[in-house]
Amino acid sequence: MKMIHSAKIFILFILTSLSLHIQAQDRPPYDLESPKIIYTLPDYLEEVSGLTYFNTNQLAMHNDEKGRMYVFDLKKRAVVQRVRFDGDGDYEGIERVGEYIYIVKSNGNLYRFNVNIEGVVEKIETPFDSKNNVEGLGYNPKTNHLLIALKDDGDTPDVKVAGKAIYGYNLNEKTFDKLPHFSVSHKDMERVLGKDYKFHPSAVAVHPLTEEVYVLSAHKRALMVFGKDGKPKNLTDLKRSLFPQPEGIAFSPEGDLYISNEMEGEGGTLLWFKMKQ
Repeated sequence: MKMIHSAKIFILFILTSLSLHIQAQDRPPYDLESPKIIYTLPDYLEEVSGLTYFNTNQLAMHNDEKGRMYVFDLKKRAVVQRVRFDGDGDYEGIERVGEYIYIVKSNGNLYRFNVNIEGVVEKIETPFDSKNNVEGLGYNPKTNHLLIALKDDGDTPDVKVAGKAIYGYNLNEKTFDKLPHFSVSHKDMERVLGKDYKFHPSAVAVHPLTEEVYVLSAHKRALMVFGKDGKPKNLTDLKRSLFPQPEGIAFSPEGDLYISNEMEGEGGTLLWFKMKQ
């Protein structure tokens, strides 16, 4: 069975490599060098990591090292709500789905709690551990899957992946899909781009209008876009002056893009990009 899985992954790598070559100029509909607004976050969010749409004009985020959720109001330019859900740890992704907040740790631990702070914090078992270094959490509303992006090792106990991978958690069946939904290898990147390029996913989000999957890489500061067919469409380098360490990504229902950055020694930043019509 593992050999079959490996063969499927190898075929996927070949297809994604060809897609990168053919669609390299299909850029996302944002001017990523001209944000509409740059928000400076409080000092306690210097290590802002995950990001998710929370409510009208509000985003939820968390500090990398603290088990706390913060709700940031875009109009008030301030944190308007704080929720402590767990102790200290290495938290890397957050996503609101309906009335629940999901948060993932780098060691693969996945947590869920009610957005109205009712009931207890639930822990969901995953096939990931610290060697995977889980870095991103997103949601695909069309398939009702959480998307879990692995920064390092893409392998799980059942699958071998020669590259980076994004897996899915089926919220209907409450099970993890064995094969990754998206994957890319360093060798394919080098073959297509003509240079040694290491892509390490740090955040993932699904565009609400195009259904494309946007994946950030804090390492090398880049944004990769996957099409609905699961194939990479574009890789965009991000300016260091605007994106010192991009760790969080989210969309508004209208398609506006938000990216958060960690900033050592001061509050992190939140960048708002309007979608081009």
